[in-house]
Amino acid sequence: MHLKYFIIAGESSGDLHGSLLMKHMQELNPNVQFEGIGGNLMLSQGLKSFVDIKMMNVMGFVEVLKKYSFFKSVLNQAFEKISLGEFDGIILIDYPGFNLRLAKKIKRAFPNLPIHYYISPQIWAWKEERIKIIQNFIDQMIVIFSFEKKWYSKHDVDAKFVGHPFLDIYDNVDKKIVRQKLGLNKNKNYIALFPGSRLQEIKNHLPLMLNAINDKFFDNFEFLLGKARELDEIDLNHLNYKQKIHVIDKNPEDALIAADFAWVGSGSSTLQSVIFNTPFILLYKTSFVSWLIMKNFVKVKYAGMPNIILDKPLIPELLQQNLTTEKIIIETKRFFNDTKYRDNLYSGFKHIISELGEPGASKRAANLIINYVRNDVN
Repeated sequence: MHLKYFIIAGESSGDLHGSLLMKHMQELNPNVQFEGIGGNLMLSQGLKSFVDIKMMNVMGFVEVLKKYSFFKSVLNQAFEKISLGEFDGIILIDYPGFNLRLAKKIKRAFPNLPIHYYISPQIWAWKEERIKIIQNFIDQMIVIFSFEKKWYSKHDVDAKFVGHPFLDIYDNVDKKIVRQKLGLNKNKNYIALFPGSRLQEIKNHLPLMLNAINDKFFDNFEFLLGKARELDEIDLNHLNYKQKIHVIDKNPEDALIAADFAWVGSGSSTLQSVIFNTPFILLYKTSFVSWLIMKNFVKVKYAGMPNIILDKPLIPELLQQNLTTEKIIIETKRFFNDTKYRDNLYSGFKHIISELGEPGASKRAANLIINYVRNDVN
């Protein structure tokens, strides 16, 4: 049976999860086709994307407002393609500001067209009123954290918990092998610089990281810079650190895997670090106006998913005005100088991983979507 889905991912982590979902859907039905929005990973799985995902990858209230006309145009194009495309279902991946608006528009025009939401928007953290959109316009919510299923249940949504895809992607990670592959010195300490995948994150985080390298504590350290695609737009040639920084470009996650410690911009990389058993500091800084708005809306106590899962501050979070070069240095020294602190971090990592479910998340999600369509048709 031929199936056709319109699928949307608006940033790099969504592209990764979307590509795995598409792969398993194609294993279940080799005749399935995909159109929509995605990045290189989803394109490699056969997606026909009508917009560059790099244009969609914007974070912050003010930053999004500046591109309002662009997002409105893309939304209208998406709706037009869905209207003409005779799709068997819509798959939305995270990216709530855009995807929830589109879901309302689709369901009002095509009430019988199934809409699947894979990777829940973090409405449990802020903008809880969006639950009404999910209740009224989303046919199937598929979540990757167990606490999300419980939260949705309290709001009369029967969300399906499939586990976290990272458990499959990184099921056989070996630090020693990755270090050998990168040609690193086994007798040196390495710190990964992972400022983020968005250009504005890199501009806000990387200079502070580079300043911290000047501290004498790091004289015998070397650094691994995980090179997101957006780093192409930043000239690193003028930096005076080239002898101490190894730019990891083919597989940026290798920087996190190989490191003894990491400085990580807030996002999915924080959970990757936990799975890699790489201790880290969480960094986050945005525009002043975006930060003020966020502070008034966010309901959770922590910025990082590891701390949210544990409901305690295991990972140091340096946010906005608290993100300084000095504090990066202090928190890094604490890890290397305090054995009890290190042991507590590693113990917490084991607990976090135990909350991520069982391997096979993407395959289970693919089954839920394919079978939902079949049941709906029958």
